[in-house]
Amino acid sequence: MVQMVREGSAGGNPPNSTDFMAEFGVSRRTVARDLDFLRDEERAPLAYDDAQHGFRLTDETYTLPPVRISRREAFSFGLARKLLAHYEGTPLHLDMRSVLDKIAESLAGDITIEPDWLSEHVGVLPEDRVRIVPEVWAQLAGGVERREAILATYQTFDGRVSEYELHPYHLLAYHGNWYVLARHVAKDGVATFAISRFRKIKAAGRTFTRPADFNPEAYARQAFGIMGGEELIKVRLLFEAKLAVYITERQWHASQEFRTCSDGRVEMCLETTGRKELIRWVLSWMPDVKVLAPKSLRDRIVEKLRDGLRAQK
Repeated sequence: MVQMVREGSAGGNPPNSTDFMAEFGVSRRTVARDLDFLRDEERAPLAYDDAQHGFRLTDETYTLPPVRISRREAFSFGLARKLLAHYEGTPLHLDMRSVLDKIAESLAGDITIEPDWLSEHVGVLPEDRVRIVPEVWAQLAGGVERREAILATYQTFDGRVSEYELHPYHLLAYHGNWYVLARHVAKDGVATFAISRFRKIKAAGRTFTRPADFNPEAYARQAFGIMGGEELIKVRLLFEAKLAVYITERQWHASQEFRTCSDGRVEMCLETTGRKELIRWVLSWMPDVKVLAPKSLRDRIVEKLRDGLRAQK
């Protein structure tokens, strides 16, 4: 607000409460409360200019006091900067780094943001990442924000290249890659697309309306991994006792439930829409897991195992 007042006054157009409401997307009551806080707590010399119908600073040299944080908060902030390594190589990295640097500059100088021992004793190993073309990211993000349909050339996991019309609904980060949840117009359904696999994007020249009942978080939670959109199935798996601790201490899926058997084995139950990644995950635990249900999943697992054996001959 203070910066907005300073810039507005310099340009001969000091902002008023309506301007603050539009800029920050808040109510008039919130604006009034924030102005009171700035005047009473931060000693901001704000005054309303009746002639210009806006707020101005009676002391142009005024600056907001630096933000003060505890050493524990400083540790958390330093760790957040390290976690930024997960986004290196993505279009978001520079913007996020800039935001964190600006926050660091605004903090009081008597607390070290990144203690020496943090660098020496705490590390963050970045996940495997794939390259995202900045122009593709910008077009998809713009489509999501403005609800604009796109015409996309997309390469699937197995190398096939196809052209789709998509309605991009939501951007999602998962395990070092970025995805877009979008309505596939030809198939009339929502699907998940890896942003790194878009080869070309152009505007379709029309807008769309996202269904009011579409919940991206709920959609993603139903998937096992990231690729969902299929029919919901109820899955029951039986893990050998030697895997019990490892399996039960982790969150593999939002719906997971465990039951420990008398012999130490663990039964895992879940409901998911993501068969492809579930199959790969189950195969990774062979021969120490058994598919109890559904039969269609068990048959697919058996088929995959037979294919693997044939490939070794």
